[in-house]
Amino acid sequence: MPFILFSLTSNLKPLIISNKFNITSRVLAAIFAGYLTAATGSALLAIVIPLAPVQSTLTAMMLSFSIYVAAIIWVFSVKSHLAAWRDLLGFSGVFYLLIRLIN
Repeated sequence: MPFILFSLTSNLKPLIISNKFNITSRVLAAIFAGYLTAATGSALLAIVIPLAPVQSTLTAMMLSFSIYVAAIIWVFSVKSHLAAWRDLLGFSGVFYLLIRLIN
């Protein structure tokens, strides 16, 4: 059994190192982790902005597009696709914890 596991991991290593996998992972990180970061950042801004509830929600929703664009730029500017996933999921986790702390 250990030989089969070693054989599978050695067969997957060229795939993980390949440029196609790197780009695909970055695109998926930009789409999904970027959206998660923008959504949690927007929710945090809606709570933190000191305006009336309707105005703070609208302002936060408009700023969410900027957060999403910044996340997409971030994904393609870091060296590793794993760092892109780690950073965006870390940002969204921090935003979520701040939301839970404030409420």
